[in-house]
Order: sequence, then structure tokens, then C-alpha cells
Amino acid sequence: MDEGMRDVCAYARVQESAGPVLAHLARLRAGKVEVHVKAMGSAPALRQPRFTIDGSKKFSKLIVYLKEALKLETIYVYCNDAFEPSPDERLSDLQKCFGSSGNKLNISYSGEQAFN
Repeated sequence: MDEGMRDVCAYARVQESAGPVLAHLARLRAGKVEVHVKAMGSAPALRQPRFTIDGSKKFSKLIVYLKEALKLETIYVYCNDAFEPSPDERLSDLQKCFGSSGNKLNISYSGEQAFN
């Protein structure tokens, strides 16, 4: 068996063993997350600052939604007025780690960088 074929077989075994882990993650991320958003600086306010979103969605989906709703080309989005999460983070993961009581995720946004 050549080295390339061994790599393919090893990858297949990893994928197979990851199945239960991925299923467990999907269960943990199921459900809605209540998002509370607030504008910072000169950014326009969102008409509806509280809404729910599927917890399995990536943070990038929230960024796209805010850009479209606010008609902004550039937006900086922060969790708990403290940091910019990676666009690949799942909203339910952020809520579990950094949310306040009752499934709330506090998000702030600005048209210009608010923190260095």
C-alpha cells in the first residue's frame, strides 16, 4: 500500500470515529439563541435590537445579517463589548461561553473599530 492510500484510509477512519462526536455537538448546538444588539459610536441603531437565531449558525451569518439590515459595507461586531469572535464560531458556543442568563448573547457593533 503506498503512502497516499494509507493517508486516505487513515482519514476515513478518523471521519468514521468522529461521527458520535459530531452528533453530540449538533445536539449541544440545537435550539435558538436570543441575541441582544446595540450600536456603538455613530453606527445606526437596529430597529429590532432583540431577536432569536438558530444556535448552530456561524457568527459570520450574524455579521452578514447586520450588514444587510443596517446597510453598512464595513462593520465591527463584538461580544460583550470585549472581543470580536471568529466568523467560524457557532452562536450557541458563544452563548454558552459568554452569554448572560436566559440564553442571551450580548452583541455590539460599530462602523469603525471600537477597540484596539
